[in-house]
Amino acid sequence: MTTIKAGTGTAHTAGAARTDGADARTALSDVALIRKPWPLTAEQLARPALVGPRPRTYGEFAAHVAAVASGLLGLGAAVGDRVAIWTDKRPRYAEAILAALHAGCAYVPLDGGQPVARVETILADAEPVALFTDRHRLALLDPRRLPASVRVIVLTDEDGTGATDGTDPMDGADGTDDQRRDAVHDGQNGQNGLGVDGGVGGAGGVGAASGSGSPGVPVRDWAGFTSAAAGHVVLLPALERDDLAAILYTSGSTGTPKGVRISYRNLAAFIRWARDELAVGPGDVFAGHASFNFDLSTFDLFTALSVGAALWIVPDEQARDVGALAAGIREHGVTVWYSVPSVLHLLTVSGALTPGTVRSLRYVLFAGEVFPMPHLRALAALLPGDVGLYNLYGPTETNVCTFHRVTRADLSRHEPVPIGTPLPGATVSLVDDSGRVVTGPDACGELVVEGDCVTPGYWRRENEPASAGHRLGRHATGDLVSREGAALVYRGRKDRMVKLAGHRVELGEIEAAVVRHPGIAQAAAVVAASRDGEPGVAVYYTLNGRTPRPGLIELKRHCARHLPRYMLPRTATCLDELPRNANGKTDYHRLGGAAPEPAQRPRAVPGT
Repeated sequence: MTTIKAGTGTAHTAGAARTDGADARTALSDVALIRKPWPLTAEQLARPALVGPRPRTYGEFAAHVAAVASGLLGLGAAVGDRVAIWTDKRPRYAEAILAALHAGCAYVPLDGGQPVARVETILADAEPVALFTDRHRLALLDPRRLPASVRVIVLTDEDGTGATDGTDPMDGADGTDDQRRDAVHDGQNGQNGLGVDGGVGGAGGVGAASGSGSPGVPVRDWAGFTSAAAGHVVLLPALERDDLAAILYTSGSTGTPKGVRISYRNLAAFIRWARDELAVGPGDVFAGHASFNFDLSTFDLFTALSVGAALWIVPDEQARDVGALAAGIREHGVTVWYSVPSVLHLLTVSGALTPGTVRSLRYVLFAGEVFPMPHLRALAALLPGDVGLYNLYGPTETNVCTFHRVTRADLSRHEPVPIGTPLPGATVSLVDDSGRVVTGPDACGELVVEGDCVTPGYWRRENEPASAGHRLGRHATGDLVSREGAALVYRGRKDRMVKLAGHRVELGEIEAAVVRHPGIAQAAAVVAASRDGEPGVAVYYTLNGRTPRPGLIELKRHCARHLPRYMLPRTATCLDELPRNANGKTDYHRLGGAAPEPAQRPRAVPGT
C-alpha cells in the first residue's frame, strides 16, 4: 500500500477532517480541502467513498489515488503540469483526478463522448504530461497528433477485454471490426504506434508513425503504472491556493475550445460555501450526475470527499435514463442531487420520482439553465416537504457565485425563481452598456462578479476580451440581471439580446411566455429569416400532454397576452425533444436559423 503525506505548505492535519458534519472549517487550507480531504482514522477509512459498480472504501480510494500519484511523480511531473483524462465516467476517472492533484498537477477532464478531433485539439492546447484513457479511445487517436509533452498513456480499463463498460472495446470506432482490432493489435507489436509495453520508456507505445520521427510514448495498463508504487511513502508537493487545480474546456466563440483555468482558491470558495450551507456529513450520499468536464461535477466530487460522504458516480449511459437514475437513487439512498433542470424535468414527467424513490433525498440543487416554473412546481410537489431546493448560478469562469433557496412562496411565481445572493467572498454589480455600475431597485444590467470564485483567466489566451477583467479579479458574465429586493433575477443572455424591427428583444423572455401555455413543456426561441427575407422569431417546443397540440395561431394569441406584438413568434415547430448539448443545456445551434446582428452594446472593462 502506498502512503501519501502532505508536504510543507499544504497545511493538512488529519484531525481537521469532518467526523460529525461540523468541523472547524478554517483548519483546512484551500489546497488541503480539495486535494487531501478524506478522513484518516481506521473507522473512517472503512466507510464507503464510492458506491455503485466497483465501489471503493475511503481506504481503497486513498490507496489507489496514492499509487497513481506516485506513478506521476515518478515520471518527473512537476507542479503545474497537466494530466488529461478521456475515458468513461467510472471510479478510475475520479481516482485519476485526485491523483493528478496529489502530484501537484492540474487535471484536464474530457467528456467520454467528445469527438476525437475535439479531444486532439484540447490535448494539443493543454500539453499534458500524461493521458488517462482506455483501449477503445486509444485506438481512435492519431499518434501523430499527440503533443510531444505526453510522457505516458495510462489505460483505465478494469476488465480483461479492455473495455471499461463491459462492451466491445472497438465498438463504435470507424472502419470494419477487423480493421479496428488490427489498429490495436498492430500497436501492441510496436508497428503502428498504439500499444502496451512493459514499462515507461519501453519499445512499445505510441511511436513514430508515418515517419514523424517523434519518440514512442509508452502505454501502460493501470496495474503496471501503479505497481511500482507499492509500499512507498510519497511526499506531496507543496502548493499555494493560487496554483492551478484544473482546466475546464468550454466552447469558444471562434469554434475552438478554450480552457478555463481553475485554481484551488476558486474551488475552495465554492466547496466551503457548500459545507457551511448544507448540513452534510459522512452519512450522506451524493449523486455525481454531471460529466467531469462540466463545472457542476466539482460540487459532487469535492464536497462529498471533504465531508467523508459517499459518491455515486452516475455512468454516462445512465445520465438520461430515468429508470436507471431512479433505481440508483433508491439503491444507494442518495441524499444530495445536483443537475441541470432538464434532467430533473425528465425524472418528474416520467413518473420515476415515486415516494419510495425520493424519500432519502435531503437536498436537490439545480443550475446551468432556467428552470421553467411549471416544471419546478411539478418537481417540488413530488419531493418531501423538508427537502432543501436550491437554484445555483454561475458560469464556468466563476463556478457557482450566487445561490437561492427556493421557498414555498417562490412556487407561486410566474417568472423563474431568483438566482439569489452572492456566496461569501464574492461581490456582484450590475453594469450598463458603457460599463458603469447601475444601482437602485429597478436597476437592470450585465452581472459582473468579483472575488475568490473568479478564474485567473483562460489557458494561453491572454488576449481574450475577458482577460483584462480576469487580471483584475473580475468576470463580466454576459448575463442580464435585475434586482428583486436583496436577490438577483436572471433576465437572459446579452448575446441572446437581438434587434427586430428596431426593437431590442430578449429571446429568453419569449421562451418564458411560451412555456406559460398549459400544454407546453419546454420551449426554445431563435431568430430565423422568413420567406420575405426579414428576420423573425422561430419557436420550437415540446408538449406535456395536458392539452391538444397548439398551432401557431393559438400560440400567437397566448403570447400576445404576455408580449408586445413585435416579439410574437412567426413560426412554431413541435418537437419530440429539444436538442441538448453534452452538458444537457438546450443546443440552439442545432435548431438552426440565421440570427440578425445582436443589439449593439459597447464593450468595456467593468469598473474602469
